[in-house]
Amino acid sequence: MKVLVEFIGYAVRKIGREWLWVELAEGGTLHDVVSRFASTLDASAVESLKAALSTGELRIAVNGRLVDSLGLKLSDGDKILVFPIAAGG
Repeated sequence: MKVLVEFIGYAVRKIGREWLWVELAEGGTLHDVVSRFASTLDASAVESLKAALSTGELRIAVNGRLVDSLGLKLSDGDKILVFPIAAGG
């Protein structure tokens, strides 16, 4: 299955891109998505992302709903949004 991960605000600068598709096995979780970043993104970007997620500096929403657990099971076509807790313009 494939899920779309979109980065918003300064998360784009941390990661170096605005979006990416991640392929997972059926029953994959958000934790699996973050683990797959290691094969797609620069190692320092992955570590920066993990640190920001663990401190709450960045949040995750799946299909428009905030999530607190990386154990959430995903479905094909889910849209994952990674964003800072405060953003503006």
